[in-house]
Amino acid sequence: MSTVNGVCHHDCPDSCGWTVTVEEGVATKLRGNPDHPYSYGELCPKVNRFLDRVYSPDRILHPLRRTGAKGSGQFEQISWDVALTEIGARLNAIIEEHGGEAIMPFSDAGNQSILATQGISDRFFNHIGATQLLRNICGPTVGAGVKMTNGNSLCADPLDLEYSKLILLWGTNTRLTNRHLWPVIERARVDGARIVVIDPIRTMTAEEADQFVQPLPGTDVAMMLAVMHVIIGEGLTDADWIAEHTLGYDELAEHVADWTPERAAAECGIDADVIRGLAREFATARRWPGRSGRPRS
Repeated sequence: MSTVNGVCHHDCPDSCGWTVTVEEGVATKLRGNPDHPYSYGELCPKVNRFLDRVYSPDRILHPLRRTGAKGSGQFEQISWDVALTEIGARLNAIIEEHGGEAIMPFSDAGNQSILATQGISDRFFNHIGATQLLRNICGPTVGAGVKMTNGNSLCADPLDLEYSKLILLWGTNTRLTNRHLWPVIERARVDGARIVVIDPIRTMTAEEADQFVQPLPGTDVAMMLAVMHVIIGEGLTDADWIAEHTLGYDELAEHVADWTPERAAAECGIDADVIRGLAREFATARRWPGRSGRPRS
């Protein structure tokens, strides 16, 4: 029997550590590594049962050719040589008759691992002149917005939340879907931080908040504009920092000038004083004095 340490292959920022027990070449137990600096030995429900899927009798390990009608579930096992030969012949026939653009590679991200999303497939499909697919429905759209705002896709260290006075959880059920970050937030609250949840849905995270703000569905942007209206209108900005680090600030200030808390309140179903108070608290919150911002050991 031996113990092997590894890391989760899913494209999750947590990058949780594994501790796997191996007996005679078979993994018999998988647990989180308690020495991992972020997850502290806790794995998500999906990965906790990873070995069940690895050794499942239903796992597909060989190429299969459909033998019945589509949807009938009738397949026969074939070799890799036969599978690759048939697929190659079909691709070549389509290209010869219709051109390379008649081939459109379409797939999901799977576990979003580097192997799944950044392999040689792009080079192959570029070589045959296949139709290009813009995969910008989800992640790339967020990435582009972050880069336009921050200059790159780098973000703050989530462990630094521990040193916050105010934590806004906007449209996220963190306690359920970001289970490793929630303990960091709880440590911050023990040290005096206030937790505000903004969400149209009363989630389990909202139930744990110090303040729950519940705008009507689809009205978040109106609330954001009103928050900026208050911050700019009351002079709660850093003029020197804005001049040195931002572009388009004057246009932004002009855009939010008409978005008073009262106007947003009518859209969001939230009292104007709640929006005004949240804006002031957000603009004036500072790190606790004397905190270095480094996570605890």
